[in-house]
Amino acid sequence: MTFWGELTDGTELLLGDPLEAQLLYDSDAPANQLTAVFPAEKLWDDMAFVRVFHEGEVVFGGIVDEQNTRVSGGGFQVELVCRSWEALLLDNEAKPGVLRNPSLAAMWKKYFKPLGFMDIQGDKEPKAGELTVEKGASCWELLEGFCQSYLGTVPYVDGGGVLHCEGISENQLELGKVISAELSRQPCKQLSAVWQQSFRGGYDTPFRNTSAWGVKRQRYVSMEENRDPRELIRESERESRLLTVECPGNRWPGRGAVLTVEAQRLGRFTGCSVRSARYTRDSRGERTKFVLEGGTIGCG
Repeated sequence: MTFWGELTDGTELLLGDPLEAQLLYDSDAPANQLTAVFPAEKLWDDMAFVRVFHEGEVVFGGIVDEQNTRVSGGGFQVELVCRSWEALLLDNEAKPGVLRNPSLAAMWKKYFKPLGFMDIQGDKEPKAGELTVEKGASCWELLEGFCQSYLGTVPYVDGGGVLHCEGISENQLELGKVISAELSRQPCKQLSAVWQQSFRGGYDTPFRNTSAWGVKRQRYVSMEENRDPRELIRESERESRLLTVECPGNRWPGRGAVLTVEAQRLGRFTGCSVRSARYTRDSRGERTKFVLEGGTIGCG
């Protein structure tokens, strides 16, 4: 990986090889996290942004949350703690109001372009109705809510600072050599049944999980929640069986990765989605650790 920084005055700098670096992805968190420590000959000027390239592709781009300089007998060390561009959406409140016939195009001009994003991709046509922006809602909550309600997609920001609302394409990847693997079964995540509220007002429509043997854990879904009980059960099943693997080198998955991995003596695991990923670079070299869920797990 190659690390570039941008100072607050716009000057771009090649940061060199870090003494250590860690890049984190979590499916439950909108923004990726990067922490990297670099050797330095002098005190650095204030850094605003960091971009990380691998084989010509931007695998990380984002803002500097912390710039920590340490001084020792050997010289300077500069630690940069960063989050990907989604952090700008998380950190900024959206101006309250009512958007009539809301559209990506209108929200782009009012909310997202002023934050410095490069462009927005997706269906930009106006949608019927009104969208209320509540006081205290973040720009991320606004964008995520619009995409889910009107487009049926999940938004993200690429390394170049472009907002994507058109959906995430699957990317099939074979992991290759595995250093270590752990298969975890967690019945505490499983749901045995979800009861849906009917038009009569009672919670009298059951959806049962035939895979949750020996588990008694129920949930109730109201009509206002508008959640699919079957999806709740499927989600509980995905979370109840996890495969953790560590691979040598840089195997950063990217958006929409669906992985296949051969874990010695455990079997071949196909169609697994990435729950979390951690790339580490230090004195021991490079390695990438994944927590995988879903797919066909444990079939050799």
